[in-house]
Amino acid sequence: MKVYEGWKVAFAGAGVNFLVGIPYAWSIIATGLSQQMGWSPVQAAFPYTVFLLSYSFFMVLAGKWQDHAGPRLVTTTGGLLVGAASLLSAFFLSPVGVSLLWGFFYGFGAACCFGSVTSAAMKWFSQEKKGLATGVVVTGMGVSAFVMAPLVYFLVGYGMRSAFLILGFLLLLGVTPLARLIKNPPGYAMQAAESAESSISVRWYEIFRFPQFIMLWLMFWVTTGTGVTFVTHLDSMARVHVAYERGYILVALFAFFNAAGRIVFGLVSDRIGRGRAMTLDFSITLLALVLLLQFSSPLSMGFIVSALGLAYGGLYTLFPATIATYFGEKDFGLYFGLLYTALGAGGLFPLIAGYLFGRQGDFQGAFLLLIIACAAVVILSLSLKKPVMKGEPVLAAELDVEKHHH
Repeated sequence: MKVYEGWKVAFAGAGVNFLVGIPYAWSIIATGLSQQMGWSPVQAAFPYTVFLLSYSFFMVLAGKWQDHAGPRLVTTTGGLLVGAASLLSAFFLSPVGVSLLWGFFYGFGAACCFGSVTSAAMKWFSQEKKGLATGVVVTGMGVSAFVMAPLVYFLVGYGMRSAFLILGFLLLLGVTPLARLIKNPPGYAMQAAESAESSISVRWYEIFRFPQFIMLWLMFWVTTGTGVTFVTHLDSMARVHVAYERGYILVALFAFFNAAGRIVFGLVSDRIGRGRAMTLDFSITLLALVLLLQFSSPLSMGFIVSALGLAYGGLYTLFPATIATYFGEKDFGLYFGLLYTALGAGGLFPLIAGYLFGRQGDFQGAFLLLIIACAAVVILSLSLKKPVMKGEPVLAAELDVEKHHH
């Protein structure tokens, strides 16, 4: 039985994301740097901070580049960058060296890979299946959070230099062959030119004139910020709030449902629409946060963390699919990259949570802050409307209305 070429692209993209998802295990690398190299906690955490900033910033440039140069070249470049970044870090094992080589260049390479494979896969499928296709691609990174952690832990046991070297070779030998399978559908350039009128095409800064894009940015900022807060502090939350010393089990639960949520919400959004699926996703997060104020046992926290992981994973399917559905595919890479700057800004939330924890000794204040923020985006999502109807930009319709008024 012949497999549809689009699924080959989607699963190759999932493989690329799986390999490039190593930063999900940075806490293990950071522990190794502290214990083996004598780095302070701040020094060990700084490369990851640089990575987040680099990743979110370069998503814009990588998205614009792949829109014009095609996904295969950009994905291949990303694979070379992440592999080289890991290899070179083995020879420059200092806080400055690793922050520059791993944090900056790995972030650049990861942006090239993630933006390209997601964009390429979606172009092979109709609107009714874009959510599922996106879910398959981004699940690779979610599964990476679950699988890569024990592998990285094993490698770090042999020393930091060996770990960086082996991971570097793994990335070079894994990503670059998979990148050859990442491609747009045949004749896509001609189709894109013919359908350009059904896509919104503006300069990069003009996309922010659309209220829908501003709303999506704010929602992505709050919801990813909430998820990153739990990625950063979940182990401490377990110890402080339910006296549970095996926080790694909750981390594994969060990671597992993070991966599952990417497929689940892809299917859900294809069935009920992007806007309703977002409201459902955000509502699950809000309900889970409210329940966190009431939990009293590791078991109940496990259920709550699973729900949070499911909703968090869903974000990485819902938002790219929504950008493609609302604004078209012509400049998807650029628009998705601009949206992704919200992820970098979302890093503010775990910093605030850490500050409140230091002052109060628990995370109750952080939970209240996240509840207020998530309640706001649930309400915001209820008014989210698609800016295109039947392939025509709403903007054009609005301009016609304005002409009649004048």
